[in-house]
Amino acid sequence: MRLDRGLWQKQVAKAIGCSKASLTNREKGRAEPALRFLPAILAFLGYDPRPEPVSLGGSIGAAREAAGLSEAALARRLGLDLGTLSAWERDDVRRLYPRIRRVFERWLASVGAKCAGYGIANSAAGTCQERR
Repeated sequence: MRLDRGLWQKQVAKAIGCSKASLTNREKGRAEPALRFLPAILAFLGYDPRPEPVSLGGSIGAAREAAGLSEAALARRLGLDLGTLSAWERDDVRRLYPRIRRVFERWLASVGAKCAGYGIANSAAGTCQERR
């Protein structure tokens, strides 16, 4: 993508806020980008190349990463326990508490996460609900 646009590594590194050496390592497959750089990388690309999530938990994780947030940071922001957030992201929830589900649905709607077509449907209220 960088070469297609005729950009130098220095220009791209500046655009996403990392060092040229860091970008070189990523381009050569020697390193993965730190989570904090993901929002700028996605903005630079203009799309998200990661596979589309297929569950509510996958949508939560993908949106969290796209926002550059750690699990701990999102849990604090939403007023949830870290273990609760982790379990929902893994789709490893034994009891689907409606209140917690609404917290995630509101957050996904606020960040504009895509829901339709991946095991989740948009309701008339504009929230995401799992298809049955």
